[in-house]
Amino acid sequence: MRLNPIEKVEKNQYIRLIAVIAVVLGAFITIVTFFGNIQEYLYDNVFTSKNISDKMNSLSAGQSINFFKQELGAEKLQRTVSEKYTEYIFQYKSSFIQALVNKENNEVIYWAITYCGSNPVVIIRKVFSTAQLYTGEKDFFGRERYDYVFGKNIRLNESSFIDIFQNEKGDFKYFVSGATANSFAYESLYVGNPGAYQTLIIGVNDICSSIEDLYKYLSVMNNSSQEQIQEFRRVGRVNTYGETAPFAGDEVLQLLNSQHSIGDPYITFGVDRIKVRYFND
Repeated sequence: MRLNPIEKVEKNQYIRLIAVIAVVLGAFITIVTFFGNIQEYLYDNVFTSKNISDKMNSLSAGQSINFFKQELGAEKLQRTVSEKYTEYIFQYKSSFIQALVNKENNEVIYWAITYCGSNPVVIIRKVFSTAQLYTGEKDFFGRERYDYVFGKNIRLNESSFIDIFQNEKGDFKYFVSGATANSFAYESLYVGNPGAYQTLIIGVNDICSSIEDLYKYLSVMNNSSQEQIQEFRRVGRVNTYGETAPFAGDEVLQLLNSQHSIGDPYITFGVDRIKVRYFND
């Protein structure tokens, strides 16, 4: 009895084996794709702080604003600061990112992230593990002793000022509003070559509930004592981290220190709460 072509194929063991392999491989690809999608969903929506940490640690002052847009998406807001600088505001998941850009070459000379979530965003910078300063002492063998300037990392909305700057004390500025104006506290530190000539700025922006620390320990109208300031530095939770490009610290700090001046170019410390308070998280 002669078999038709379909029956011949059905009786061919090699073809049957290939068909079984194809079915198994298809099922495997489906399962892998499914778990890959689950992993991506969890990374985006459950392990959000890890997602934000990874994204922020790819950013650096001195990069092009085009790279920031590539990583963060289109800016939410854009504001002309002066003839020289433009400010960009991005929202990445539950964080806000501020970038100050030189119009001439699109270089980000300063950027800052503000994060309010309960699970801390971990900021890691190479300078944290390299910056050391001479203590003025020598060890048992007569070698000069150096201490690390910064902690190993910054855990936004968890670390204190002292956790980050440790034994160093930077330039501390604060404003506690008795009305509706933005309240803030920040500390800037420049250590020259050990810090790659960058100025690091850490502090509290009043977008987050951790601003309650500011009102708890510091007085309205900048009448706080040094004891109050030190206690705040010890326990106040830092929710904003900023850094300047090398040698750009003086210009950035001048703009920050002018944020309550009338008519002068200025930037706020972190994003301006009044401008973004209606945005969805």
